[in-house]
Amino acid sequence: MVWPSFGDSGHLVFAICQLIGWALVASIIVDIGRVFPSLSTTRSGRAGRRVLLAGCTFQVLFALAYGLTAAASGEPNEASFVLFLAGFLAQLVGGIVWWRAMKPEPGLRVARIGVLATAILGSLAMAVGTDPFHDVFLLSSYAAWAAVGMSAVRASATETEAISQLQRPVS
Repeated sequence: MVWPSFGDSGHLVFAICQLIGWALVASIIVDIGRVFPSLSTTRSGRAGRRVLLAGCTFQVLFALAYGLTAAASGEPNEASFVLFLAGFLAQLVGGIVWWRAMKPEPGLRVARIGVLATAILGSLAMAVGTDPFHDVFLLSSYAAWAAVGMSAVRASATETEAISQLQRPVS
């Protein structure tokens, strides 16, 4: 939908956006695990996080393969889309597993819904190849990651404030 307006450089713009976007998603996943260490105490919490990070890795590899082949030949290698699909399959599995692991964390209620939304919307984007549905599902899955990040930041601030309240000396 958007990329044709960039002319010949559209493939490179897309690859760069994918690379930056999935690096940011990986940072959200890592930060949630760091701020909410209880997610790492369960097998599903660790597995979900790892599979989500593997999905991000596949997406970054896709962006590199897509961008490098587009830069070299003017067109991306279509085989690079196997990495794109693998990334979204990992996001589906990891998202569902991590969604279940987040249940005991009341501060992550909104982030939890967002993680499930990314899993479902990303898989719908892969299953439905016709436009505009593919693009709507794909962009919605990206937007859901933004919601996950924003809600996790809010939950982290709330938890930090509660901890600082507990640590204040009683006068």
